Order: sequence, then structure tokens, then C-alpha cells
Amino acid sequence: MTGVIVVPPGQGEQHWQPQPANGWIEVLAAPRFAGAPAGFSAGLQELPPLGKIREHAHPAQTEIFWIVQGQALARLDGSVRRITAGTFMVAPPHARHGFINDGDVPYRMLWMLIPAGLEDFFIAIGRPKGPGLPDPTPYPRPTETGSIELATVFETLDPPPEAPWDTAPITDPSVLEPLRRIAT
Repeated sequence: MTGVIVVPPGQGEQHWQPQPANGWIEVLAAPRFAGAPAGFSAGLQELPPLGKIREHAHPAQTEIFWIVQGQALARLDGSVRRITAGTFMVAPPHARHGFINDGDVPYRMLWMLIPAGLEDFFIAIGRPKGPGLPDPTPYPRPTETGSIELATVFETLDPPPEAPWDTAPITDPSVLEPLRRIAT
């Protein structure tokens, strides 16, 4: 088969993710993969309860999401939204977005980035995930994460994200109550 990529369940390139995500990613398509189309990358990301993706933006990339499982609070260009399985979203360049799993089950989403590059960030800060390898989560973000972000597909936010949308782990679920009340 030329031009078609098939990735069976669990057969992508998998990496554990540090705090505050505390979950894992699986890269399903990337330009460096044999036979993959140039220009985009795709993967799954799973956040355990209280795991989060800090608020961020991409300078030249459009990110597409489809929520596969669970629920989350999302901050999308300043608005807090309730996101549930089956939701589809598109974040164009410079659109701020972040997610917090405020549910009791893992939150899982498919992401696609056009042009590619998000997979390089995940791999650089992650630890390999696979059969026989221990789950290292939670583990702290590498000290060089900021420079890795700027070298891949992230832009500097001004103003920077405020709690709980920042890089600090969430240890007390009660901090999410005010967000739940205002989520649309």
C-alpha cells in the first residue's frame, strides 16, 4: 500500500509525559515516519484525573482535536468550556488553549498539528512507554522544557498563563470548583 498509513491500536510511538500532564502520548503520524505525508503530525494524548495541558499557543500551526474519552475543562482564548467525548475543536495559530481533566476517568484526545512539530516536543520532554517499562509518572518537567517549547511549536504567551492553567500540578481538586461554575 503506497500512501496509506495504518497504525494498529497501541502501535504508535509512545512516551510518558511529565507534570502537570502526568499521562502519555502516542505519536501516530509524523513526517519522519516512513511513508507518512509531510506537513502534519497526529497522535493520542491521555491525561489522568487532575492531569492538565497548560494553556499555550502555537505561532504558525493549526491544532485539531477530537475528544475520544472523558471530560475536561478547557480554556479556549480566555473562555472556560466543558469539553466531553465526541467534541471536535480547531485552534488556529496564536489561539490560546489548555485542558484540565476534572473527571474521574482518563481524558483522551486525538490531536493533529499542521504543520507538524508537536511530536518533537512530546518526545523531547517524555520518557519511553512500552511493555516492561515502568510508569514513571508523576515526574517533574525537565528544566529545559521552556527552551524545548520555543525550539519546537510553542510561542511565548503574554501575559503568561495564570493558575490553574500554568505548569504547576493540581493537587487539590477543589481549586476547580470556580471553573466548573463558569464553564459553558
